[in-house]
Amino acid sequence: MFHRSFWLSKEIVLGLAFVAFLAVPVIVFGGSKAIYVDKDTSGNEDGSSEHPYHSIEKALNHAKDGSEVRVEKGTYKENITLPKGVKLVSASGDRDDVTIDADNDDKTAVTMKHGSEIDSITIKGGRYGIRIDNNAKAHIYDVTIKDSGRDGIHIDSADTDKSHRVIIDKTTVKNSGAAGVYAEKRYVIILDSDINNNDGDGIDLAVGSKAWLEENRINSNGGSGMKVSLDKSSIFGKKNGFRDNKREGIEVSAFGAAGTIELKRSAFVNNGRYGVARVARTASGATMFGNLSFGIGINSSKFLSNAFGEISAVVQSR
Repeated sequence: MFHRSFWLSKEIVLGLAFVAFLAVPVIVFGGSKAIYVDKDTSGNEDGSSEHPYHSIEKALNHAKDGSEVRVEKGTYKENITLPKGVKLVSASGDRDDVTIDADNDDKTAVTMKHGSEIDSITIKGGRYGIRIDNNAKAHIYDVTIKDSGRDGIHIDSADTDKSHRVIIDKTTVKNSGAAGVYAEKRYVIILDSDINNNDGDGIDLAVGSKAWLEENRINSNGGSGMKVSLDKSSIFGKKNGFRDNKREGIEVSAFGAAGTIELKRSAFVNNGRYGVARVARTASGATMFGNLSFGIGINSSKFLSNAFGEISAVVQSR
């Protein structure tokens, strides 16, 4: 329906130590079958544009790998699971037109299986706004996720290769009860997104993660803007803003294994503690911060008005 195609720069490829350019296209289902949903119609339901299903769940029960489910304007009180290879999209292309409001806040509002996509939708409530299954590749584009009981987006573990990557693009995650985005060990790409006003950390990435972050605004979260670990991680990015978070702009832990974190041309402004906190979780972890960097020269990051200073000394903490 509404697609955004893009290629990641050579800088990302070099940063992530790949040997060739890394293409990150939007998944497009050639010749896919469209299934229609409209809560305000009545009569026969067969998923056609003339006789749409009245609920998203019913449409998804009839969807197969390659189906695109197009939802008309309205609020849908449901908890749903996107099957393998299925795309869910607002028919108008406007995320404010379609809201999935979790019917049961003790369960995830939207669960995503491998190869699924969600485009131009608002998701409200649920234990998690979105949960991405183990080993599931997924794409979240132009989505608002708000008022989740715990994480706004919760990403279960997978291999850190391209076939299991999660892309979060042009998305807003706000007012979650825990982290905005929490990922177990995984390959995550976050682009042009707003991760704000969550009770916990804005972004929380597990040990051994691989990530690219670009042009995100990670502000006013109750914990740190981002929490990461150096150990066996490859985390790169540029032009991200970490502002007004209650704790650090970024908290970086090290347990003793090598890894690399490099964020260029980013801003760490007015955070409640340090712009960047370096925390050694073991004695050997204290020696591992050599590959933590924030750019030099024209690529330098900006640090301004953080309450405890720019980058902390290495602090020993268990």
